[in-house]
Amino acid sequence: MLKSGSIDAMLPDSIRQLAAAMSGGQAAAKPADPIRDGSTLIIPVRGTLAPQGLSGTTYYNVLADQVRDAAADDKIGAIVLAVRSPGGYVWGCAECGDAIFEARQSKPVIAVADPYCFSAAYWLATQATAFYCTTSGEVGSVGVRSGHTDMSGFESKIGMVTTLVASHPDKIAGHPYGPLADEDRAEIQQGVDESNALFAAAIARGRGMKVSDVAAVHGTGKTFSAPRAMANGAIDGVSTLRDVVAKYNTGRARLSLMRRQAAAMEMALAI
Repeated sequence: MLKSGSIDAMLPDSIRQLAAAMSGGQAAAKPADPIRDGSTLIIPVRGTLAPQGLSGTTYYNVLADQVRDAAADDKIGAIVLAVRSPGGYVWGCAECGDAIFEARQSKPVIAVADPYCFSAAYWLATQATAFYCTTSGEVGSVGVRSGHTDMSGFESKIGMVTTLVASHPDKIAGHPYGPLADEDRAEIQQGVDESNALFAAAIARGRGMKVSDVAAVHGTGKTFSAPRAMANGAIDGVSTLRDVVAKYNTGRARLSLMRRQAAAMEMALAI
């Protein structure tokens, strides 16, 4: 997950290359609409995750609203999150994760890495009722990263000097026109550590485990193939998106939905 700074500069090379290869260029940047398949709603979670106002393909608040609306729709029996994302920003991730976790209290919310689910996307997927990864897929990259770019060397080579004037040193802390000061590095590290603690707590809640066990099961930044993730206990199964949708769109799933609707109506009449 990105605490601040340039996404392209801070994503691991392997993940950045994979995201670029799968993005399909600017035409693919438009968010995909949810797809209804019987009583199942498939919500695509694509590209970089971000709050509105920052560059991204999937916006946290839009995704959260889609999940909430589906959870409140009696005609929808299950929600499937089709994830193909390298991750994204910290800002807005926790709130979106909360929406997914709350929705699973009323109906199944299933996340599927199709074929990759990293970092912030992994945070969201672990908040679902169940988490699957397609056969050739990969998941992980748990953790938070930030960064600093010192441009002073470049500027000196082109005969340029930037002088910043601010109301207080805090206003220009960590600026890119000189080396990173020790106190600014400590401040950035503190923010990363705080966000990472929230990440681990969210995984623990979503997966029903102790925070102290999260690192051993889900890793501290590495990515895992579907078989390795399954062996670690990080996911609930290795399955394609098609098979997951078929599983939760069966007659039994629809019968379960009808029972829940009947029970809700009975409760309403009793009140």
